[in-house]
Amino acid sequence: MKNFNCFGSGKLAPFKRPVRIAAISGLLVGTVLTIGCTSNENKRAASSNETSTIPVAASQPVMPTPASSLTPAPAPATKKVVKKRPATVKYNDETYGVSFRYPWQYSVKRGEAIDSQSIPMDFVQQGGEAAVSIDMPKSYFPETDLASAFFRVSVNKNLSEAECEQFSAPQGSDKDAIQPSKLSLGGLELQEVEDIAGDDSKQDDTKYYHLFQNGACYEFALGLSTEDKADDDTMPVNREKVFRRLETILATVKVNPEAAPQVATGSSATPTSQEEAVK
Repeated sequence: MKNFNCFGSGKLAPFKRPVRIAAISGLLVGTVLTIGCTSNENKRAASSNETSTIPVAASQPVMPTPASSLTPAPAPATKKVVKKRPATVKYNDETYGVSFRYPWQYSVKRGEAIDSQSIPMDFVQQGGEAAVSIDMPKSYFPETDLASAFFRVSVNKNLSEAECEQFSAPQGSDKDAIQPSKLSLGGLELQEVEDIAGDDSKQDDTKYYHLFQNGACYEFALGLSTEDKADDDTMPVNREKVFRRLETILATVKVNPEAAPQVATGSSATPTSQEEAVK
């Protein structure tokens, strides 16, 4: 059987039959071949189309994990703010225009609560008024013979400036007399004298400071009392340390030069954080 070229233009060998029959036969053969070639071409085209239309798997983007699926981090613990108590409180006496600061652990006494008999005032004339007394706890000096320690303010409106410089304790040329001394403290010019009374079993040691201002004599007394106890383990208190604590209060004293002594109207004690703790 001969091969036929579907798209060739070569001549066909002549047949012995009549030309008309040969022409019809050739036409039929050509049609069949054309259909066959066309079918083959369609198959190849369809195969090519199928190959080209195969979908290529697209790379899928990685989706982020929803935030809601994550375990939330624990909230940091809130730090508690501890407010430190002021080391000192301010005492302000509007009656006499005097103010000072003292440790908050000390106790305050006013008016009739002040024991002026055990430790008397040291004015040369009567008429003194006890304004306030600040008592230091004995626990500051444990296992010692300390009985009490205090800072006291008194005012005498009946004295002149010259009389305010004097003290009721013995003074003069006597060898046993106590000689006053001058002290400048915090801008204040003070007259100072120390008085020690009692025996070895019970003794009072007091330092007096006088200041004349606002037409009155101000007295600041720093004192301590000792008492001998039967306990052999009791040690004598270090008086210098006791007075050093009391002197820190005296160093904060302020007298308002515009305030004149008047009828008592009251006083107040308010906290302050400006001063450090007394050691």
